[in-house]
Amino acid sequence: MIETAVQISLVMLGASVLLAFIRLAKGPTTSDRVVAADTLATNVLGVIALFAIQTHNKLFIIAVLALAILSFVGTTVYAKFLERGKIIE
Repeated sequence: MIETAVQISLVMLGASVLLAFIRLAKGPTTSDRVVAADTLATNVLGVIALFAIQTHNKLFIIAVLALAILSFVGTTVYAKFLERGKIIE
């Protein structure tokens, strides 16, 4: 049962990654592109986590945590840049 759920989730996340990439490439404003990049990173993290469940490899979970931290910091820094115009004061 869990294998079927993982396969269905991988297909759905794959479609979501594709749609987020289209928004990233097409987004009319920079803010749209930042949100799309954050969504893309979150979806890729989900794909990696599902792959870890599928392969029973715990090493991928550590990679997911590290990438999640980097994604959060990157999005936060870019949002601060858009708001103030400079990152370091």
